[in-house]
Amino acid sequence: MPIKAVIFDIGGVCVGSPMAGIHRFEQQHGLPRNYINVAIVQQGEHGAFQKLERGEIKLHDFYQDFGAQLSHPSNKEHYRAYLAKSGKVVPSTIPDINVDGKELFTTMMAETARLDPHIFLAIQKLKGNGKFIIAALTNNFDLPEDDLKEAEAMGASAANKLRELFDYFIESRLIGLRKPDPKIYHCACKEIGIQPNEAIFLDDIGMNLRSANKLGMNTIRKLFD
Repeated sequence: MPIKAVIFDIGGVCVGSPMAGIHRFEQQHGLPRNYINVAIVQQGEHGAFQKLERGEIKLHDFYQDFGAQLSHPSNKEHYRAYLAKSGKVVPSTIPDINVDGKELFTTMMAETARLDPHIFLAIQKLKGNGKFIIAALTNNFDLPEDDLKEAEAMGASAANKLRELFDYFIESRLIGLRKPDPKIYHCACKEIGIQPNEAIFLDDIGMNLRSANKLGMNTIRKLFD
């Protein structure tokens, strides 16, 4: 089937990557590289981060749970397993780690305040071409309504600027589903009015792309600097 729609992830594709913020936080606090990302993923669908992106928990309630989960000693074993699977040296000891949930999340989301000029131009050209439906499919969360400065630091202006370009802007926080759950891709295709194999999907996270590809979507991975 011909391609009818191009679907973009937001964080890490259209704007800076929260992953870069995670790595910066790890460097600033002397944490092993990828320790935090491994800990976030290991929380599964009941983790605070996952709940936030499904709109099940408010931001200010999220911070404490996020920090507590990432500070739990059980993450050390998950990290050792990740290193072993990756063929990397596994340290005999890992020091206790204490993560401030708000500080980490603020550092992560500060990256999303920066638009990627190349992707922004590409979206504009695709939009102007008129041959494709242009959509966004993003895992996101409710920005604070009572603190405009905090919302701005988390990329509010960049998100608003992008919204104007998309024909569809599909948000995990509103539909209660998040990538890589296959249901969110079905939901997106249904809303857009296409079949999965009629779409090209761009994301920066491998598991999100693999899940989409299994449904028949054409996928492109955007690497962050």
